[in-house]
Amino acid sequence: MPTAAPILLISLGTSQAIVPEAFLLPDTAFVEVHVLTTAGTHVSLIREWFRTRPEVQLTITRVEGFDRLETQEDHNRFEEALFRWYQTRSAGRHPHVCLSGGYKSMSAAMQKAAALFGAVEVFHVLLNAPVHEINQPGPKDLAVFSDEIERARREAKIHWVRLGGESGWPQFRKDAHGPFPLELTPIGENEFSAAEHPHDFRNRVASVVRQSQHIADAWDQLASLPFPHLATWAPQDLAWLQQPVDPVADRGWVAQLPKIELHCHLGGFATAGNSLMAVRAAHATPRGPFNEAPSPAPGWPLPASPIPLDAYCHLGDANGTSLLKDPGCLKKQCELLYEHLIDQRVVYAEIRCSPANYITSDRSPWRVLSDIQGHFDRCMTEARRSDEMACHVNLIIIGTRKESGDYRVGIARHLALAISSAEDHTLAGSCRVVGVDLAGYEDKQTRAHYFREEFTGIHRCGLALTVHAGENDDAEGIWRAVFELNARRLGYALSLKEAPDLMRSVADRGVGVEMCPYANCQIRGFRPPDAWNENAPPSTYPLKTYLEEGIRVSVNTDNIGISAASLTDNLLLAARLCPTLTRLDLLRLQANAIQSAFIRASEQRALSERLANRIPPP
Repeated sequence: MPTAAPILLISLGTSQAIVPEAFLLPDTAFVEVHVLTTAGTHVSLIREWFRTRPEVQLTITRVEGFDRLETQEDHNRFEEALFRWYQTRSAGRHPHVCLSGGYKSMSAAMQKAAALFGAVEVFHVLLNAPVHEINQPGPKDLAVFSDEIERARREAKIHWVRLGGESGWPQFRKDAHGPFPLELTPIGENEFSAAEHPHDFRNRVASVVRQSQHIADAWDQLASLPFPHLATWAPQDLAWLQQPVDPVADRGWVAQLPKIELHCHLGGFATAGNSLMAVRAAHATPRGPFNEAPSPAPGWPLPASPIPLDAYCHLGDANGTSLLKDPGCLKKQCELLYEHLIDQRVVYAEIRCSPANYITSDRSPWRVLSDIQGHFDRCMTEARRSDEMACHVNLIIIGTRKESGDYRVGIARHLALAISSAEDHTLAGSCRVVGVDLAGYEDKQTRAHYFREEFTGIHRCGLALTVHAGENDDAEGIWRAVFELNARRLGYALSLKEAPDLMRSVADRGVGVEMCPYANCQIRGFRPPDAWNENAPPSTYPLKTYLEEGIRVSVNTDNIGISAASLTDNLLLAARLCPTLTRLDLLRLQANAIQSAFIRASEQRALSERLANRIPPP
């Protein structure tokens, strides 16, 4: 970054003459000279020599605590001051940097600083004259000092070795006015003492250099990494990520992993135990006996045999429509679910709900939905005050297909509610409705295309659509959801593996696939290879295949309470179901979830950066 007003930066040892010699660099008219030196170096001749050149601004900066180079700490003090000088004193201008003054370690630091922060030119000064002629230590007056320098210049005994310019690293350009100031105290004419600082800037520079070296090492992998930030990891750490997940040893790492949740039902959360008791205790209106849910199958959450979908849903009867009609219970349900998301280090969640199912004579669907949004908004506001891992929650409204009767009336109510809410709640950072889920009974008579007309308004107002497809129906149900209802995501899509052409189309279109390992095992009977037996024949869970085919598959929970499994549990079960699943694959699942989330592209980018910066190391 050349400047119209050249400035010289030079370090200084015992030879004061080096500063005028560097100043005489041919074809360069310096207007500023900055000398960086030790605490006790003599500078009187330099100051006097420059008094005869009033058009030049001279600044001498002494590094506090650095008198002689005796230890590593002495070098560190000088380097920290030098780096901070570049940030605060150069004011974004690249200087000419002379490497000739002071200890060799000072010259090395000057060259490093020029490479990192930039220099119009780096040069060295050579003197082809006996030492006693010009650089002999000892007292001199200005006349002798000036005469010796002029004679050496006139007799061509001073040579400047020009090493070229340095553009500097772009990583440091943004630090021109950053958080590493150089604190200066005036101690004389044009002279300052640079306070000793912690080596924060030096450490940051070392970290950036190290990360940049890692990026170079990982250059051939960069395009395949789910988060580019991973390229800054050390090669051995990247190699660790590429190893299969150990469902036992890696539990702590997976628990700390920032996560995305795209398929989680509000009503399926607090269905048993202390959380259910807490929700019941929060009821705001008098009521009779509570419903009780049937007991789960032996071995739950991984029963020996699968259970039907309706039996699975009945496991949530203790905390369902009748309980969540109470505003106090609904509030507590939202609060406890949010606490659980924070505990699971979920940074973004799309929670599914059916507000029209929770209405009463004095509470409309709009009022219920507004309450749910308000509860999550309050939770988010509180979390943002105290926790950098606060989770942002948006909502997906459920339209439920029925096995019989009027297939459409319940769906129509919820679609109208979703459209109205999407147009009303647009405040950035708030809990808003971002999509609709076509859920419920899935078979040939309730495939997605039968509801094409009802969902036209959803598409026209920009809401996204996810469809439960391929869980109980075959691949045709998935085809109908993708090509006739324009689903952006699919719930489960377990039968997609049966249709290679359709699988390729889903990948090409970027359609997300939401898989929920525990629920898939509980309803469809998938078993981890380590649990195969004669009563549970081998079955291949398709998650790894979907990943390999480039499908935006993600892992989610479905019903946290009913399935009795957190998002961490589901990720670890996915590793058991797919023993070749790597730690990098777990990160790829999170990246897929971000790309599939029903939020704007700018929000996806911000979310990706937030998550990437919080991935725990090995």
